[in-house]
This record gives sequence, structure tokens and C-alpha cells, in this order.
Amino acid sequence: MTETSLNSALVLTPLLLLGLCSACILPVLFRLGKKYRIEDISPEWLENFSASSYYLMQRLLSEEDFAFISRQPGFDLSVYRKLRRDRLRIFQQYLQRMIIDFNRLHTVARFALAQSNEDQSALVSKLIWLKIRFSATVVRVQFCYTFCYLGFPSLDVRNLIARLDEMSARLTSISLAQFS
Repeated sequence: MTETSLNSALVLTPLLLLGLCSACILPVLFRLGKKYRIEDISPEWLENFSASSYYLMQRLLSEEDFAFISRQPGFDLSVYRKLRRDRLRIFQQYLQRMIIDFNRLHTVARFALAQSNEDQSALVSKLIWLKIRFSATVVRVQFCYTFCYLGFPSLDVRNLIARLDEMSARLTSISLAQFS
């Protein structure tokens, strides 16, 4: 390898990695930053919302399921690959829906705090930090998802679901305080 080709590789590799990271993260950042109007959130949706509907995400990419399949008689690698691709696609759909649901909950909580006659700056601060922590966790999960897509081991979404649970609980406490 010549010095020129080595220098080119040293320059191109970080640029390619930056491009790959941008392609994976930018769509997620746009979803995280999407704003919702309170009028767009129905009381029925809010009443029926449950973070428990996302618990399945923890199992979608579980290595246990894939290991079980690979041990079965007549194991076919093409079936394994198709199952993994399908589950990755479903996982991504869950993640997109979770971001939407979190943003909706966050919007309702901010609206409820804005309607209060009392100083709610401490709660507003907690909501901001919760949004930041959720966003950081989503970005981390998206990176792990990308590596999982490339064939690396599964990813853990417990922290992400915990942030959604926390947002739901925070909204419940704000609502109870508003109507007490």
C-alpha cells in the first residue's frame, strides 16, 4: 500500500463513518423534534395509552429466539435471515411509534403545566430533562439497532421503555395535581 492510498483511506474512513452515522441518526432526530399540537391528541388516545404495549420490543431481537431456531432440525439459514429482517423492521416501527407517543405525552404534560395558575418551573425542568434523556436513549438505541442490523448481538431497550413509563407517570401526576 502506498503512502498516498494510506492517506486517502485515513481521510475517507472517518468521512464514511460520519456519513453512515448521519444517515442513521438524522431521521430519528427529526422525529424526536417533531412538535404536536394539543388539538391533534385525542382524549381517547390519552385514555387508552399504555407503555406496556412496548414491552414486546424487549423480545423482538432476543438472541434466545434466534439461538432456538438455529438449533432446530432442518434449520435453514434463509429462514433465520428472513425472521431477523422482519423483526428488525417491526422493531423500527415500534421505535417510531414510541417516539410519537412520547412526544404526544410530553405535549399534553406541557399543556397541563401551562394551564396551571401556580409556579410549575420545577416540573417544567423535569420534563425538559426527561425529554433530553429519552432523546439520548433513542439515539443510543438507534446506533445499537444499526449494529444489530449489521449482524451484531441484540440490543437492550429497557431504558427506553423506562423513559416512556416515566413520562406517562409524570403526566399522570401532573393531571392529578391539576384536578385535585
